[in-house]
Amino acid sequence: MPKRNIIGIGGSAGALQAVCEFLSGFRPECDSVVLLVIHRTAESSRLLDILQRCTPLQVREPVDDEALAPGHIYIAPADQHLLLGDDHLHLRRGPRENNFRPSIDPLFRSLAVFAGARANGVILSGYLDDGSAGLRAIASAGGSTFVQDPRDSLTPDMPRAAISAIGEPDMIADAKGLGDHLSKIVAEEAPESKEVPENVKLELLISGLERASMKTEEKLGELSPYNCPDCNGVLWQIEDGPILRFRCHTGHAYTHAALSQRQDEMLEKTLYDSLRAHREKAQLLRQLSEREPDKSDRWLKRASEYEEDAELLEDVILRQNTPA
Repeated sequence: MPKRNIIGIGGSAGALQAVCEFLSGFRPECDSVVLLVIHRTAESSRLLDILQRCTPLQVREPVDDEALAPGHIYIAPADQHLLLGDDHLHLRRGPRENNFRPSIDPLFRSLAVFAGARANGVILSGYLDDGSAGLRAIASAGGSTFVQDPRDSLTPDMPRAAISAIGEPDMIADAKGLGDHLSKIVAEEAPESKEVPENVKLELLISGLERASMKTEEKLGELSPYNCPDCNGVLWQIEDGPILRFRCHTGHAYTHAALSQRQDEMLEKTLYDSLRAHREKAQLLRQLSEREPDKSDRWLKRASEYEEDAELLEDVILRQNTPA
């Protein structure tokens, strides 16, 4: 019988310390496979070295189509989604989800589809709510769900969101407590898996850029009045239990919190672009007033109007950057 030895871990801000505490209870002979997504950039190259000092298990970044090996921890490389396949791993530069690549949700959906009840999904410290929808997918396939206690998290947003999404995870504890518990149950036989919902399978394909299209999105939800902030395509609204999510037909996906954050970023960029344009226009008009004395009053009047508008834009930007 297959064992409950497939572990997926997701975290963001504050998760590195939590991962080290989680892994501290695993022994060298442990035959579990750990798949890890931490929101990271290409500059975070020391991540493997740091984690290897925390555990006797072998830590590595996989290559595409690499076969799973017991006793290994596979870390999602920067700018690539890490996905589980049928006893092997995929790396895909699919669309960003919740403003990240790698993202936790695609990994967890792949665990739901290919590991079923063997899968253990773990959410650790981090901002916003990436991983919550994926954790629901694991639960829907008969897998187990584990969440770091928000009181133990340096950044409690993701654990709180995961608890809200699941309702009652299989376990809520500090990072070390979760790791100690999982290091014991990975040797147990897995229960029978449940049938994976079709929407979970479909979204997994989209994450790998295999089946993103307008017809596909229509199967997932209703057309929304919003545009995708990354590609300007229309967004479909997906009701996922307590989670409100959005996805465009090229595959970008957001929870409502991630969409709001991305809209804030795009709005700020638009405001700064407009501020720059107004200042440049005012400067050009003042230059014209010097070169065309007969029209100087006209150009100076218009320059003053652009400068006044620029001051209004500065006020708007300052309000945008003021914490609520």
